This record gives sequence, structure tokens and C-alpha cells, in this order.
Amino acid sequence: MGNILWISRRARSVFHWSLLLAPTLFLLAVILYPFLVLVHDFPFDLSSASITGSSIISQLLRKAIYNSLLQGGASALFSFAVGFPLGVFVGRYRFRLRKIAKSLMLLPFFLPSIVVVIAFEAFFQHLSGSSTQIAFLASFTTGFPGIIAINVFFNAPLVALITSLAIEKHDPALEDSAKTLGSGKLKQFYTVWGRDGILAGTSASLLAFLYSFAGFTAPLIIGGQGNYTFEVLIYTLYGLSNVSLAAAFSVLQTLILLIPVIVLSLSWMKQGRVTGLPSEENGKPGSGKWFYAGLLFLCLFIAAEMAILASLFISSVDIKWTSQFSFAAYYQLFGKSTGYRLNIQPFMPLVNMLFYASLAAGISTLLGMAWILGKRRLRRKPDSPFDIFQYIPLLVPSVVMALSIFIVFGTRFPVQYMWLLIVIVQASVAIPVTLRIISAGFSRIPESMWESASTLNGNAFFEVELPLAGTTLGTSLMFGFAIGMGEFTATNFLTSYSSSVFMPLGIEIYKLQNLRLIAASYAAATILLMLSIMFFTLIQTVGDRFIAFR
Repeated sequence: MGNILWISRRARSVFHWSLLLAPTLFLLAVILYPFLVLVHDFPFDLSSASITGSSIISQLLRKAIYNSLLQGGASALFSFAVGFPLGVFVGRYRFRLRKIAKSLMLLPFFLPSIVVVIAFEAFFQHLSGSSTQIAFLASFTTGFPGIIAINVFFNAPLVALITSLAIEKHDPALEDSAKTLGSGKLKQFYTVWGRDGILAGTSASLLAFLYSFAGFTAPLIIGGQGNYTFEVLIYTLYGLSNVSLAAAFSVLQTLILLIPVIVLSLSWMKQGRVTGLPSEENGKPGSGKWFYAGLLFLCLFIAAEMAILASLFISSVDIKWTSQFSFAAYYQLFGKSTGYRLNIQPFMPLVNMLFYASLAAGISTLLGMAWILGKRRLRRKPDSPFDIFQYIPLLVPSVVMALSIFIVFGTRFPVQYMWLLIVIVQASVAIPVTLRIISAGFSRIPESMWESASTLNGNAFFEVELPLAGTTLGTSLMFGFAIGMGEFTATNFLTSYSSSVFMPLGIEIYKLQNLRLIAASYAAATILLMLSIMFFTLIQTVGDRFIAFR
């Protein structure tokens, strides 16, 4: 009898370990394995990829490293400069419409990259053309200034949110105690709430560095010849059929990114888990000069954000901003001539996008649910060094991921099933986000509750834990859907080298820009913007306790 019980416990342990490892095994199989095969099957001469050489390749490589580091560093610095004060304000003060202000502040981080690039183009080009006094604003739609402006637009809200979360968690009683003991304002800031806020803001800036270092959409579309990043160079090399060099540069970029990814994961472990937005009742009552200065800064940020996004919609119905509204852009978008030039039925990009994003959301959420069940049953720590495997999609950049997956699996897939590769990539990119959301939703459920349910022969996970996790499942699905809907880099690569019939809406926008069908691209970007805002609103309404990264 004892042996039977031991075998039963052993079998349950193996089952729970398989659940815990499900996301990791998935990422190892569809990202890391193809990447290693790419490196093995396309050996490269290190001398040809030398950083110090005088060849054209070496010069291109040095320029890519310089551009990636410069854009990543500048974007991280300016994201911190803009996002940290916003985070301090919304974390320190309690005021009316605080929750709405946070949502509006976070919105840019949620939008597809291609939408933001087109919105910047619509806003700054029209604004600069309206007056010779502000013609310099056109610089924000091209080159280095435009890339940095777009990166800050994306990442400053992330820095602000994570900073505010860290500040909101401090106990107000500690600040009162510090005052009673005679601590000065500087010491109160450092010992009570400021240190946590700075650490959180710095880690978020490091994440902004990772996103910007591996930037692709903005450098590709508006960067020009002199501002290409690693990702753009690898994409270009493969387009020129130089797979060996593309593989070499992929390895080099991954090695460079390895250090910040490890530092980031260690910083998150030290800071502890983010378990959701704290109560809206936290914070000091709004008053005083610092409050009004922070409120003004927040209002200016939200106003600029709304103006940039609104300009995209205006451009879709009035391409010249002459107050002569017309839906010609939408007629052009869904017209037969546009579909003929893109070699796809007019409505198919929208259908493809919804289909891919739905499957990607389902796969990433299912893997996340298996992971959290295994982690809770095995009583694993919420954050551990082993969890670094969840961040493989950050370590292997999207264009490298798509390149290796296409080389390893693309030749084995019949053409009609190439869409599976797009779904796999989008699900992989969503996994780090959905796992953090799911971890946040289950973090407050005591283990004793599932133990009691098991004792009563109930299904602890589906009958107790999942209902208590609130809207975690819905939030994960919607966030995974939004990530799949906005993923551009890998999807662009796969559709460029497979078939146009698999093209989703985000890639269609890029193709329309290349064909100089500007009005149709504005209309398509507006549709994608409206869908993104809709799902963002659903997440805020249905599951408003989340924190994750793009």
C-alpha cells in the first residue's frame, strides 16, 4: 500500500513538473532550438564579422552596434526623465480621476509600433507644414530625433507605471514615524519611498533600453540609411541572401543582450513580485506647489498623447487637413485595386490579424495556466533564477527569432500552413507578459485554500483558485490578443518571405506606405488604433489589476 501511495505521489509530482515546464519547453522548442540550428547550419568566419576590421562588413557592424547602443541608451535616459516624474506624481498623490489618468498615461505602451510611427508622421508633418515658425517639428518624423521621440512615447508610460506601483506600496505610517523621529525630507524620501521608486524606475528604464536596442519598426520606416539597428541590419542581410552573416550578427546581438536581461531578471527578483495595482485610496491628498506642478506635467503629457493619436484619425478622413472630410481613404483601402497591388483580398489582412492574435492569445494563456498550476502545486517561489527562461523572447530579438524559425521549420511546412509560424512567433512574444499577469492574479490566493479543496475531493484549480483569481484569465487572453495584434517585426519577416495571403493588418500598413498609398495606410492604421483602444479599455474594465511589459 505504501509503495502504491509513493508511486501516486511521484506521478503527481512528474505531472506538476511537466505543467511548470510547459512554457519553458515551448520556448526552447520554437525559439532557442531553431536559433541554435541556425548558428550550426550556417557557420561563419569570425574574421568576416570582426568589429575591428576595415572591411565594409566590419564598418556596417560597428555602425549597427553604435546605433543600437545610442538609441537604446538615449531612449532609456529620456524615458526615465519623462516617466519617473509622472510615476512619482501618480504614486504619491491621491486626486479625482486618478485611475483614468493612469489608464490614459499607459495607453501608448499598449499600441502597435506601426500605429505610433504612422501617427507621429501624421501629426508632426502636418503641424510643421502649418507654420514656418515650427517647421523644425518635421525632424520628429525622420532620423535619430524621430526614433528617440517614438521610443520615449512608448516607454515613458512603462517607467511611470512601474515607478508609481513601487511608491504606492509604501506604508504611509512609516512616513509619519520618520517625521516624528525628526528625519528631514531628504531622508524621508530615501528611506520610506524614494529608494524603491528609483530602483523600480531604473529597472523599467533598463527594459526600455532592451526594447529600443532591438528596435525595428521606427528605424526601418523613418530611420533612413544612417540609423539602422542590429535588427534592421540582420533583416537586410538576409534579404541579400547572406544568411551566414545574418546568423553571425544574430549571435553577437544575443550575447550583447544577455547581460541586461540577466540584470533585469535579478532586479525583479530583489524587488519582489508585482501583484497588481494598489488601492486607489493610497497616496497623499492633492495640494501644494509640487502637486500642481505634477498635475500640469501629467496633463501636458496626456494632451500631447491624445493630439498625436487624434491626428491619425483626422488624416484618415481628411488627408490634407482642409476640413473637407471624406472617406476616400477607406474606399481606397478596401478597394479592388489596392487588393490587386498587394495580391490579397481587401478584407483578408483584418481577418488574418484577428485570427492570428486569437490563437496566439489562447496558446500563451493556456501555457500560463499550466505553469501557475505546476508552480503552486510544487510550492515553488514566485520568482526564481529558473524563471529567466521565460524571457527568451527578450533575449532572442524578433527578427532573429523569425529568421531561425523560417529556416528550420519553413522548409518543412506546406505553403498553406505557413500561417502557423506566425501564430507560434506571436504566442512566444506574448508568453513573458501573460505569465506575469497570471502570476499576479494568483499571488494573493493562500495555498491552504486549494489544500482544503483537495481534502474535500474537489477540483481545487477550477473550483477554487481560478474563480478567486478574478479576471486573470480574461486579462491574459486580451493582453495576449493585443500583443499578437501589434507584433510587427517577426510577422513582417515571415510574410515577406512566404506569401502575401498571410499578411495581417499591421504589415499591410507598412506595404501601403511603401506603395505610396498614404491615405489607405492612414485608414488601416486608424482601424488598428481603434481596435487597440477597444481591447485596452476591456482590459481596464474587466481586469484592472495588472502589470506587465510589451
